[in-house]
Amino acid sequence: MADESKTPLKTEILDKLSVLITAAFGLVAALAWNQAITAIFKDAFGSAETLGPMIVYALIVTAFAVMLTILVARAASKAKNIVHQEIFDCALCTYKSQIESEFMEHMIKEHSASPDKFLMK
Repeated sequence: MADESKTPLKTEILDKLSVLITAAFGLVAALAWNQAITAIFKDAFGSAETLGPMIVYALIVTAFAVMLTILVARAASKAKNIVHQEIFDCALCTYKSQIESEFMEHMIKEHSASPDKFLMK
């Protein structure tokens, strides 16, 4: 696990903003489902004229929240990559990358992925 005292402030802010935005979308979806479930109970135990539209609304809000959550997570990841520009150098050749997953893929494809070959300069 990374030492949190070395985490740049901008990275922490991006992390917290993405978490708060995701939580806000989750809250909106939860409130929509709350209304839909309330309508179902009213339908089962009393009058509910808006059951169908409330369920459709809850489904739409949930889908929208999921899509926006994915977009926010991707945007935060890209922003963190821009803010935190680490260079991954291959110790076995001249390959360099700023993206850790690409570096690991290079190591696997080019250097047989043996544990003793995962060395960085």
